[in-house]
Order: sequence, then structure tokens, then C-alpha cells
Amino acid sequence: MKVYSFAKITVRPYPNICDINNRWIFTEDTSVVINVSQKDKKEITDVIVRKGIKYHHFPLAEEVKDIGWSNIVEAVKRIRDYDAQGKRIIVHCDGGQNRSRTVVEAYHFAKTGQHIADEYKGFYNHLIYNSRSGYLPCLEEIEKELLQQMKEIQ
Repeated sequence: MKVYSFAKITVRPYPNICDINNRWIFTEDTSVVINVSQKDKKEITDVIVRKGIKYHHFPLAEEVKDIGWSNIVEAVKRIRDYDAQGKRIIVHCDGGQNRSRTVVEAYHFAKTGQHIADEYKGFYNHLIYNSRSGYLPCLEEIEKELLQQMKEIQ
């Protein structure tokens, strides 16, 4: 699990029923869950939705030629909109170690114009790792598109 201070965002591994019912994990003010895992378990989704939490699925692959840049862009747009409303957001993949952090780091860059430090496999962060490893577009293209996302709402 990783909690961020620049927005009400937490990154977690794929939740189970006990996690969803744990008031310390899914707090009273949790408003949104964004799943970036390739799997989408209906029984988990149903419990989340029954709690009145909005749910979005933007599947990303792990360490392949294109892990899903278009889905990262869509997830960043959703996070941007919910963050502007002050909503608490949980972003998860399977283990909470790469894809979910990549999405949150992309949002951080879109919001601040700066890369957030979260070292991964010798790189400054997960977003840079995935770009430089060939799993996402080149970093310059990523930065340009993410900054454009924030200009759209200004």
C-alpha cells in the first residue's frame, strides 16, 4: 500500500471482500476505485458498488510492448475529475507495485508538471521505468500528453 500526499489517493493490491469491509482500508470517505489490473472479479466489483463507491476498470498489462497507454490516459482523466471534487480514490492492480503506481505517477505529473520520486528497478519512478523499458511511449510524448490533460480543464 502507498498513500500519497498530493491528492487523496491510495495504491493497493487487488482487494478482497475483507479489505472492502475493513473501515481502515475502505474508509467512510472512499468514493472511487480504479482497477488497472487485467482481471475484473464481479463479486468484488459488486461489493464495491453496493457500498456506493464508483468503480472504473482500465486494464493494463505487465511489461509488454504497450501496457495500455490509452487506458492510463483515461484513468488519469478520471482521477483528475475526482481529485478536483476532493474525492478519496483507491487505485489498484494485482500487487500494487507497478501498474497502479504508474497511473498515479502519471496523474502526479499531469497535475504538477514534475515527476514524483518512487524508485523502481533502478529508475526514478514506475512511469519512467515503463517508458524507458519500451512498455510505454517515449517520456517526452508522455509528458506532453499528460500536461495537455490538465490544460483541457483550465
